[in-house]
Amino acid sequence: MRFVTRRVFVSEHGNVFMREIAEHLVEALQLSGNDATLVTDELPSLTGNPLDNLVVAPHEFFGLFPAAEADRQTAAARSVCINTEQPGTPFFDLAMQYARAGGVVLDINPFSLDAIRRAGRAAVHLPLGYVTSMDHWRATGSSPPSPSPATRSVDIGFLAGRTERREAFIGGAAGQLWEWRTDLRFFSWHRPARADHRTFASGEAKYRALADTRILLNVHRGDDPYFEWARVVEAMANGCVVASETSVGFEPLIPGVHFLMGDLDDLAEQAVALAFDEPRRAAMADEAHELLTTALHQRELIERSLAAATVLLADHRASGSRHRPWQRITAPERRATSVYRTTSAPFTPAITAERQMLDKTARDLKQAYLTQIRTVRSIERSLAIVRHGSADHLEVARTPAFDQVKPDVTVVIPLFNQGQFLGDAVHSVVAAAGGGGGGGGGGRGRSGGSPLAADIVIVDDHSTDDSLAVASTLLSELEWFPIELVSRAANGGLPVARNTGFGRARAPYVFALDADNVLYPSGLRLLAAHLDTAPPEVVAAYGVLERFDEHGSLGLTSHLPWDPDLLVHGAFIDAMAMFRAAEWTKLGGYADSTDIYGWEDYDLWLTTAERGLRSDLVPAAVGRYREQPGSMRRISDIDMASNFVTLRERHPRLPWPS
Repeated sequence: MRFVTRRVFVSEHGNVFMREIAEHLVEALQLSGNDATLVTDELPSLTGNPLDNLVVAPHEFFGLFPAAEADRQTAAARSVCINTEQPGTPFFDLAMQYARAGGVVLDINPFSLDAIRRAGRAAVHLPLGYVTSMDHWRATGSSPPSPSPATRSVDIGFLAGRTERREAFIGGAAGQLWEWRTDLRFFSWHRPARADHRTFASGEAKYRALADTRILLNVHRGDDPYFEWARVVEAMANGCVVASETSVGFEPLIPGVHFLMGDLDDLAEQAVALAFDEPRRAAMADEAHELLTTALHQRELIERSLAAATVLLADHRASGSRHRPWQRITAPERRATSVYRTTSAPFTPAITAERQMLDKTARDLKQAYLTQIRTVRSIERSLAIVRHGSADHLEVARTPAFDQVKPDVTVVIPLFNQGQFLGDAVHSVVAAAGGGGGGGGGGRGRSGGSPLAADIVIVDDHSTDDSLAVASTLLSELEWFPIELVSRAANGGLPVARNTGFGRARAPYVFALDADNVLYPSGLRLLAAHLDTAPPEVVAAYGVLERFDEHGSLGLTSHLPWDPDLLVHGAFIDAMAMFRAAEWTKLGGYADSTDIYGWEDYDLWLTTAERGLRSDLVPAAVGRYREQPGSMRRISDIDMASNFVTLRERHPRLPWPS
């Protein structure tokens, strides 16, 4: 291949992993002797060989470039586009609107390559492969030196954009994953993933994380068996074995030799089995790295692809013909638009008369419900004053062990008519305080895995069923564990019950656990270990929660990193979190206001963000969140618009969408 000047274009406003692909291609071209440079701030030249202008991720580069559409299309015609997206997505459709302007398309995956060819375009496979800069395991000069396979600190990792399918998989696997040292990282699609944003691992940080991980789970974003080559190559370059669901287009990799492959239903089990078998895992890592650095070096791969593209482009010019028009496989043609919103505002549907009527009905129902609550609570407070002399009268019972323990963590459990779940919640705390974490598990954390000193404060908010009796029985059965039972003489609501429990906490850390939720045995220790070393602006820590109901797993919540820009679009972090007790007090606790009924925990997170503080995600499964038809949040969500109006008024300094 002749040595030429090649320019690799990528959007400076797009996803950082597209830039990483472009940087790897530039590195490979330079190794071949080409004068290759990365370009982000100008359109490709309108003269010269189109193969000298390589555009990575055209849906981002052209879609986000500040130029007239006609100019973007003209530049695309003088370029060769490298598609990085899979069919069936709007990103793929937009990429093809620009890629089809040139004489040939390069694609990183055989699956999407076939789709492009079936739709009538000349296309060449450009496999993604190895470059030295991504290797923090064995490459000469990698810094800092990566650990040996036996000393990697993460057993099982996950790194991908959030989709319902991926969330459902991790939720269903959480019961197995909590025992292991995990690093479960999702990122949101609400904006491009940028290298300078703390919610996303990229570049050096990503490669170091992969070099510190034994096994990486790979799950497709949708039902298509699209093999995620970029993620796989980076993992293998760092000695991290990939466990992927069934795919196509993975050759020359061999399942069982270079990586694991299996059906989604069995993938977690296969990964866990491999985690138990370090010699086999290490051998697979060696085989994959050897193949990557020999047969899959990006230098040779791009040379072959450009040579094939040169032939196709010459044939195209010699024939003087144009390929038949691009045939979209599914959706009809549409005008090119930006991949990402230019504003953070969500789509707002047209306000119809029917919509207005439904909204009014929702508001009326919610107000009627809240009025009933206020009336009942007023009566109960009056009765408490008559019987006890105070509406806030408390009766307290404790186990014999309560005064014998100096806790590291106090777990507060508010209780109102949920006695049927309370035993599971309490016993999960007992297990979490006992050390938790097997198989090398989730919690080789605080104090080298030593047991965590914890106590429990149960606050019965004047239940009307047998919940208080259930709680009393638990105190009798668990005399050896430090538990305090506080019963209120009048119902105050969930925020009041939580505030009562937090106010009585003796430990420096306080964890909020609703009576119908449960902890995994390693959950408390992982969160406490994180707060032990976190900077002062971190007031709390939360972990990944499996959502479930009586039918089984439903997916995840509390699995995205702290991000105020995302937080103003909705509550994505549950109340199930561990606070520094002193910082919680400074925040003012949970707001006791029916104006935000059911959203008190969300309001507290907004207060945290507004004060420039934060809560950190610990990327491991720490508990299970039960969903019920009659929950407070379900009732509050009847009139979400009014809730957001109130919250915006309470927190005006946050970056709310317009």
